[in-house]
Amino acid sequence: MGTAVCVRLFASLRERAGKDRAVLEFNVRPSIQEVLDKIIVEIPDLEGTAFKHGRFDERYKVLSGGESVSPADFRKRLADETVAILPPVSGG
Repeated sequence: MGTAVCVRLFASLRERAGKDRAVLEFNVRPSIQEVLDKIIVEIPDLEGTAFKHGRFDERYKVLSGGESVSPADFRKRLADETVAILPPVSGG
């Protein structure tokens, strides 16, 4: 039995993708890195935003299980079936 992961996209990511979420299918519960690797394949229009040359831009935030995940923890399995990707916050 596979695992469906909902990737929620916000702000400029949503605009670039033309949708606010994507559902990705995996054979087993994936890591954050596996989700990121697959989302850029599924939505190549994200290149130039959260992805540069196919690599995740670490200025963007990733949430899993409602908690921020640091890039050092991207190899860990997901806490739940939802991942959110948020653009960097700017302001002053």
